[in-house]
Amino acid sequence: MRFAVAVLGAGIVQIVPYQRLDLWIGAGAALALLYIGFAAFGAGFFAGRRTVLAGALSVLVGAFLYAIVAALTHPGGDPGAFASFFLRIPVAVFPFILLGAFAGWVGGAIRARAVTARP
Repeated sequence: MRFAVAVLGAGIVQIVPYQRLDLWIGAGAALALLYIGFAAFGAGFFAGRRTVLAGALSVLVGAFLYAIVAALTHPGGDPGAFASFFLRIPVAVFPFILLGAFAGWVGGAIRARAVTARP
């Protein structure tokens, strides 16, 4: 249950930078990547186990939720084009999935250090 909540929460948070794709230039792109990475870090930190999977899935869930929100806020689109876009998401966000997997791993490693630390 904790895994699902961590992934879904991080995915919901990641909708924000995806909605502003027009600002992904220069420093804006770096900040968006940091935002996505930090959300995936949080997913890995709070998931407890399978931290790499939590980080990667949080990025994928965020992209899928962005596609759904974009379709609902911009009605009148072609359903076939939406389905095609929805099916291409895993390929389009693959580099971000790798970033999320790494950030999730780091989050899990820091959580393991913090939990096992003795005073």
